[in-house]
Amino acid sequence: MRKQLISAILLCFCLSSFVSSQDIASSIKNYELSKSDIISRGRNLLLDSYIAGDLDKVNEAYLYLNNKVSDENYAAFNSFEQIYLGVLTKNYSFSLKEILRIDSISKLETLTRRKTQIKPNEDQLSGKLAENSFIYLQNMYKNIEASTLSAVDKSMLTLILNDIFKENNPKGSLEMKDKVQEEINKQCDSFLASYPHSIYEHYVRNYIRFIVGPSDYGFGMDFSIGYANAGSKHDYIKDGFAAGFGWDFHHKKLGLFTRINIIGTSTKKDFYFTPTVILPSGSSVTYFAPELSLGYETLNNRTVTLIPFAGIGGYFCDPVQTDKDSHPELKNQELGSFSYQVGLNCDIKFKNNRANPYLQNEYSYNGIRLRAMYIIPTSNKPELRGSQFMITAGWALVGYGKKRSL
Repeated sequence: MRKQLISAILLCFCLSSFVSSQDIASSIKNYELSKSDIISRGRNLLLDSYIAGDLDKVNEAYLYLNNKVSDENYAAFNSFEQIYLGVLTKNYSFSLKEILRIDSISKLETLTRRKTQIKPNEDQLSGKLAENSFIYLQNMYKNIEASTLSAVDKSMLTLILNDIFKENNPKGSLEMKDKVQEEINKQCDSFLASYPHSIYEHYVRNYIRFIVGPSDYGFGMDFSIGYANAGSKHDYIKDGFAAGFGWDFHHKKLGLFTRINIIGTSTKKDFYFTPTVILPSGSSVTYFAPELSLGYETLNNRTVTLIPFAGIGGYFCDPVQTDKDSHPELKNQELGSFSYQVGLNCDIKFKNNRANPYLQNEYSYNGIRLRAMYIIPTSNKPELRGSQFMITAGWALVGYGKKRSL
């Protein structure tokens, strides 16, 4: 009896599974066209009509897919198709709405959750629309101008078509492409000047106008050698050579210089490190002058950057190593003073072949750095009193990151 009961249960289970599989197979076969299928077929019809030059049929398919099929879950066209077809069929509201939709997405907070539409399947529609656009573009511009749209809407549609199809201009070198973008930038500036605070301002600045400039922050380094004039200390030391190396940091027009300046010279008189420790006249000495200066950029073009600066630092005098070795009492002896610095930093830029001359504010460069500087110690010691003048020339590298100027 138990075997018969188990057999009956298994038989019922098998029959149920068979009936269920038949139901789902029937449902799949009889399933009506989904929105994705309708969109795909509609796009194919639109494409065939476009290629055939039947703009009336293109208009019908475009309106049907937008008004009857697409919704918050399903998109019938990508952004390029929506804008282009809207202008082509004179349904300008769809094009303008798409521009504002794209712009609104960029303004959303990162954490804002929004529903993503199902995109149309990949096909050749976008490619063929662009490929045959030369047939229709001139009439599209004329139709925009003859429409009843507001002046700002007309200008916006004209501008976005110019931007989309700027690649239709003769292709060639990178310089040619940049000239085309430069012309688009001028049109954007004209639009922004004519329609300040329009609803399209953010879109024009962020999606069409493309001007690259330096970031607010830059970094530089240099090494230089030159001449040191003893100045008012000429009774104690001779003129000598100067060398310096350092790093500079830039924020907009401000420049912060951190440097080590070194002056090598010799004494004319005995140097008193202490009343009993004396460096004889004619000995070599080295002055170290660490520097922290702040400057302000007064000139910056493709050839020259000028930055007057002023700052604080130190001024330290040491005997050279040979004298320390021959006179042990000179070891660990040093004359030092707090100091002020003023001067002028002049960078003569080399042409940077990697820099694009058609992008504004291309400031990363290497070049010759000329530097003139007064060191003014505050000590009253005769060996340190008075100013020291340095003029140096050397190599400099200054780099800025790039950012888009909105």
